[in-house]
Amino acid sequence: MIKILYILEATSGGTQKHVIDIAKKIDKSIFQIDIIYSTSRNKNFVQESHGIFNRTYGLPIKRSASFTDISNILKMRHIIKQNNYDIVHCHSTKAGFVGRLAAFVSRHPNVIYSPHGFMFCDNSIPFKRFLYLSLEKYLGYLTKKLIAVSGSERDLAIQHNIVPNKKIITLYNSIDPSDFNDYSYINRVPEKLKDGSEIILGTVGRLYYQKDPITLIKSFKIINDRFPNTKLIIVGDGPLEQFCIKLIDKLGLKTKVKLEGYQKNSKSYYKMFDIFMLSSHYEGLPYALLEAMCMGIPSVGTNVVGIKDLILHGETGFLAEEEDYLGLADSVISILNNPELLSKFSQNAKRMTRENFNFNNGIIKYQEFYSSLCPEMA
Repeated sequence: MIKILYILEATSGGTQKHVIDIAKKIDKSIFQIDIIYSTSRNKNFVQESHGIFNRTYGLPIKRSASFTDISNILKMRHIIKQNNYDIVHCHSTKAGFVGRLAAFVSRHPNVIYSPHGFMFCDNSIPFKRFLYLSLEKYLGYLTKKLIAVSGSERDLAIQHNIVPNKKIITLYNSIDPSDFNDYSYINRVPEKLKDGSEIILGTVGRLYYQKDPITLIKSFKIINDRFPNTKLIIVGDGPLEQFCIKLIDKLGLKTKVKLEGYQKNSKSYYKMFDIFMLSSHYEGLPYALLEAMCMGIPSVGTNVVGIKDLILHGETGFLAEEEDYLGLADSVISILNNPELLSKFSQNAKRMTRENFNFNNGIIKYQEFYSSLCPEMA
């Protein structure tokens, strides 16, 4: 039995989905997964992950730096030494920071780190970017393997010398296509353009800097001026919610943009979307976009890490540059002016995601990877 400890602060969104999917489907006759999770973010994590992990340990891990980090590291050290794990796998930036330090003081040899999107891509505060980049490089010395969840994330790690190339392995985020077999995208845009019924643009993601909902809303204003029968649905909550509400009001879009807040099951919203939009500053490999494309929903997004692995410009959708709300709007307008593109993007996206990002293949690769770290036990 290979004993693995997951350490997770990001108990919501794509990272949460990632760890739960693996723990749920991994071969439990070979692998045993325990988890240290944050009690500070998603209060429903225990219920959402019930029965999936072998043991669970809740600690008050905060997303930002905190004085509790020291006590959390010491508690993690105790858990690691007490249970004699074969692998310690840290997910996302904060867990990667405290978890790798805890493993280091425990003298644990098999420390794995999955960034799920590098925080040094955050350009909002230059010092913050410098600090995160410096920490990633330092902690790279304490890391046996870094898992990139997309090819562009791997390229970014190499570009910034986060760890030596030989320490990086790419294991793409993936989904089970059978979860989406009950939905098939139907291109109704030509009919809607004729009869004037609502064309629904949509996105799923938290309202915070990384996802850049500001650019999304600005781009929609331009789209709606050109096509007044368009509507934007945003599924997700976050610290920028009030700012978004004020911007929507300022742009005169109160009846055109709907903020749905956090939804546990967002799949029902995908079925409403005619076009999916994602305006992020950076990603790892976004599950929301992956799910939308697996359903065959034509998509437009920003040309950034993670998104450009999925949206191949002109083939599976359109790309615009980061913060370029004019370019993002032009991409959607181009599609609406040429709606046969929707069928092309839909078919190509559905085929590509189901062939290349299939979880049934992904879980096998994770099992092979974990086994390679413990050859005497495989």
